[in-house]
Amino acid sequence: MGLNYGDLFQDWEIALAKGIVSQFQAAHPWLRTFEFEDLFQECLSHWELKRSRFRPERDASIKTYMRTVVNNKLRSLLRRELSDKRRIQHLTVSLDAPLDEEGTTLGDIIPSDIPPISETLDVASIISRLTPLQKDICQLLAEDVPVSQIAEMLSKPRRTIRQEIDRIRRVFLQQGFDR
Repeated sequence: MGLNYGDLFQDWEIALAKGIVSQFQAAHPWLRTFEFEDLFQECLSHWELKRSRFRPERDASIKTYMRTVVNNKLRSLLRRELSDKRRIQHLTVSLDAPLDEEGTTLGDIIPSDIPPISETLDVASIISRLTPLQKDICQLLAEDVPVSQIAEMLSKPRRTIRQEIDRIRRVFLQQGFDR
């Protein structure tokens, strides 16, 4: 169901917002959890708030300004979504909690001869040594995000991202993780 915006937005603003949201959603699978219309509405609302700040004397077109505003809003939503995903990863499940009607637990399923991760490598300890930026980069790399997209999402140059990846590798190597 499409909404009628009356005189609130011009046709080019609606078309531009739709195009930006479509491209961003295609490039960033994490935003596919949002409905297109929801993202589109969110971006138009944000544009409505920011549009009055456009200054033509700065030698940029209003379309360029709108692209910047909408892309920044989408990046902000993406960062929030990734933050929520990380938060979920920290939830724990008891080995004694039943998984089905028969009462099967994780403790029943996990073989007892597997050494705990803490005995082989304390990954949490290694990750705790990373900066917040490095932790974000690790998360995105684990989700197979290319370096160029990581740089765009985090608003950092690709060179900076690559340097941080090298630093991350050194931290892991220093802690005995050589794979």
